[in-house]
Amino acid sequence: MEHSFSSKVIESSFKGFPIDSYGKTLAAFLATKPNLFTANFQFPIMVVNEAALKNNIDRMASYCKSVGAELAPHVKTTMSPQIAQMQTNAGAYALTIANFWQASIFLGFGFKKLIIANEVLDPSAIAEISHLNRDKVAEIIFYVDSLAGLEIVKNHTLAAGEQNLFIEIGTDEGRGGVRDLSEVEKIAKAIAADSRLKLRGVTGFEGAVPAAARSKKGEKRLAAFCQKIVAAADRAYPYKADGVFIISAGGSAYFEIVAEELNKFGKERILLLRSGGYVTHDSKYYEEIYPFRDLDQRFKPAIEVWAQIISTPEPNFGVLNLGKRDIGNDLHNPIPFAKYGSGLTAFSGQIEKLNDQHGYLRSKQDFAVSQLIGLGISHPCTTFDKWRLIPLVNDNYDVVDCLYTFF
Repeated sequence: MEHSFSSKVIESSFKGFPIDSYGKTLAAFLATKPNLFTANFQFPIMVVNEAALKNNIDRMASYCKSVGAELAPHVKTTMSPQIAQMQTNAGAYALTIANFWQASIFLGFGFKKLIIANEVLDPSAIAEISHLNRDKVAEIIFYVDSLAGLEIVKNHTLAAGEQNLFIEIGTDEGRGGVRDLSEVEKIAKAIAADSRLKLRGVTGFEGAVPAAARSKKGEKRLAAFCQKIVAAADRAYPYKADGVFIISAGGSAYFEIVAEELNKFGKERILLLRSGGYVTHDSKYYEEIYPFRDLDQRFKPAIEVWAQIISTPEPNFGVLNLGKRDIGNDLHNPIPFAKYGSGLTAFSGQIEKLNDQHGYLRSKQDFAVSQLIGLGISHPCTTFDKWRLIPLVNDNYDVVDCLYTFF
């Protein structure tokens, strides 16, 4: 279901927006044809490049088609219904979220087919999901990885309710998921024994494999984990519900290994990838390890955060008015790539440290007080959550739309 935000009013709580935009509808603001550098935006501000965003959505959709997979993008990355709609328009099978609260956000915007990539053990959430599934208001699937967890699900599922379940497979020293495959059949049998419960498939997350990396050893460990998911699928398959069995995995770093290994499951099935970060990609973490990095048709970094140099107290050192409250640094610090003064030029340097509201820039290139520095990011998830309204810009930095997020 398409949803228009054009009548929403821009508020002062939307960080970075021009003061003179407050009180205007989004449609009225866009009608002024704002440009990032000339429309009095307040810095720092995050933007998303429209061409890169569309490239990544189309590239992933094309890849999934080429390997016979469906895609349920993990939208916890962006928590943006507008981006989720673009992904759905490109053929996404469902949306993946992390918990029922996130599911409720996307249900409110008309998305009906949702996968909660987690165990759900909150009694009220279990009851509500069983109600939504029973009344066909939505189709929600979530994970179980133990008989103890399954018992909680059973106890709080409505008497006439319905639950769709994946058995999650895990890895030693990883996150959740069954470690011992002998448990898979026990859980599958227990699901099949309750008429309210439907075993829809098996799943896992290869990104949780310790020491996963682009090395022969790392890729071998990843492949072995995916083979474990296939072995679990063989054990669970006899207890599946009506409908096509689903075998699923896939972050945004190693999804080609997932596709190759899970495609070896020989029974009728849907192969479902759940990549999320691909949609905006990044400038370091994914850029260095994802499958298309050496190809012409690559993912492109879509996130930029622009900040202002507010002090140059030492040679080759500048203080940016940007910090941990504005940009993620859970894996690496931001990466400078451009500057804007009288015009836009390429720029390189290093962000050596972030405080709450300040960034420490080192560069041997020229820069000056009040100039703007464009920064790429490493791992998109912890940058999106800092912005409630994000300009969507073209390659000329004209604002063509604004993206709402719901964190």
